[in-house]
Amino acid sequence: MARTVSLAASASVVLDSNGDGTAEVGPAVPGEVWEPGSTSITCGGSIPTTGTPTLFIYAGNGISNSTFIDSTYNVTGASSSMIAGKRLYPGQQVFAVWTGGPPNETATLAVNGTRSVP
Repeated sequence: MARTVSLAASASVVLDSNGDGTAEVGPAVPGEVWEPGSTSITCGGSIPTTGTPTLFIYAGNGISNSTFIDSTYNVTGASSSMIAGKRLYPGQQVFAVWTGGPPNETATLAVNGTRSVP
């Protein structure tokens, strides 16, 4: 019988010289199910003064229109509960995709909620 425990997972990426990068995290243990309640992102450095920095959150089998969850122009720190109600199974991920963020800075995605473990 599965038991429910808290979910607090994170993944980081160093943004490239254009401020682009993707961090992803998801369940990996067979039989485990994630029920995220929120996502948050952090990224050091200042917001670039040229272009439009953007962060996109996706959840599922990949990055596509059908797995889109939320977006923001605040690429250095934001949170969202738009992922609440999603269920993720092994092989699925939560993706944070930065574009035009602060170059060469470490960006982090955090996912909080509950998970069922076998």
